[in-house]
Amino acid sequence: MKRYVIMFILLMTTAISLFGMTLEQCIDLALKNNKALLSSVEDKEMADQLYYEARGSLLPQLSLQGAYNLSTTWLPESSKAPTADFSSELDDNATGNDSTLAGIMSYITNSMMPSDPMKEGSVVAQLKFSQILFSGGKLINGIHAVNKYRSIQGKRIDLLKQDLITNTTNMFYQTLLARKLWEVQEEGLALAKDHLKQVETFNGEGQVSEFDLLRAKLEVAKLQPDVVKAHNQYDLALSALKKQIGSVDPRFTVDDEFQIPNQPDIFSITNPDTLLIDLPAAQESAQKHRIELKLASINSEINTIKYKAEKGNYLPNLMLNADYSIYTAADEYAIQKNDYGTSFSVGVGFSIPLFTGLTNTAKRNYAKHEMWQAKIQERDASEMIQLEVKQAYQNMRTALENYKVQLENINLAERSLHLAQVRYENKVGIQLEVFDAQVMLSGVKLSYYNSIYEVISANQKLKKAMGYNL
Repeated sequence: MKRYVIMFILLMTTAISLFGMTLEQCIDLALKNNKALLSSVEDKEMADQLYYEARGSLLPQLSLQGAYNLSTTWLPESSKAPTADFSSELDDNATGNDSTLAGIMSYITNSMMPSDPMKEGSVVAQLKFSQILFSGGKLINGIHAVNKYRSIQGKRIDLLKQDLITNTTNMFYQTLLARKLWEVQEEGLALAKDHLKQVETFNGEGQVSEFDLLRAKLEVAKLQPDVVKAHNQYDLALSALKKQIGSVDPRFTVDDEFQIPNQPDIFSITNPDTLLIDLPAAQESAQKHRIELKLASINSEINTIKYKAEKGNYLPNLMLNADYSIYTAADEYAIQKNDYGTSFSVGVGFSIPLFTGLTNTAKRNYAKHEMWQAKIQERDASEMIQLEVKQAYQNMRTALENYKVQLENINLAERSLHLAQVRYENKVGIQLEVFDAQVMLSGVKLSYYNSIYEVISANQKLKKAMGYNL
């Protein structure tokens, strides 16, 4: 029995973690399921392999090639020559030396004639070695450029993660905000219904007129569409969040507190209207940590490397080459030990561009202008980020001030509604005061929860602008 209880608790815990998700769980799912991020990871892996390929060109290149062939040839009858016998052409006066010489000539002639069938075996193998000695710096610069490109791919992954975390966080709190606004509308409707019941009681006792009763019913009817609209907005926000994190579970919902987070590095929760960092410090942090600036800097470095590589086109290229070969050919399939021959060669080759129709000069000038353009873009990115930090900083101050005001307003609105209800119950106030107080409280609550979202969003944007690791 105890085992079943434990299993039930585990299943319930799993169900809560699956369907009532916190911000951290949503961010984890978004990082795992985002297609752009997954594709960027593959780009990083491919960039790594390009770097290893380029770096491998510095090492000696060895290759072994060879072949073993067996061939058989059958000759047509028309190409077969009769066997030569010069001895038959000697007369009776021929000496022994003449006969010997005739036999030798017959052997040589017959050995030059192809046999039928002809069988031949051959073996050839070659080991080749090549090593770049000097390439005018183009190879080294190319390796450096590929390494910088690999670094860019890694930074792009970090940038995508930061953007994904920021967007997911905003959508998560938008969903919580939509749920809170829906709850506020339901609370307003519940207050109106409670007031309607009170008016119906007073009307039954003859203490209020029928006009007051109709006015109370009208107030309830007016609030019902707002509740439906707020619910639909919450449902849309929840669907957008599900799409963002890649969830397809129809029971998915969010589970977290909708409140201002305590960020001791930005502001104090006990004194939210005061920022703990000033604008110069925020801008300095952005200069040190913003990924976009690092990407712009790496891009400038790559274009500088390309310019250096183009200047190396005027320098000579040196290459060391060597090869060792072994070969044989036999007039039969069996290859004997003494049938092999070898060869070896080694040499240094070079090439020097003497005149290329000024194409190298044009390439060098093009690379130089690309380098200066990248430096200009880097400075422009730095200035734009400084402006972004300033805007985010000011928005944060505005959001905190607005939150402080709304926090005071909600206390005043709740007190105002309480007084209006007491006045109406004691026949001192009129029903319109109660309606106005209810509308005011709902509006202030909406503004209050919106101010919380604005603080959360502004805090997220300021931290992102400052280059914080979210």
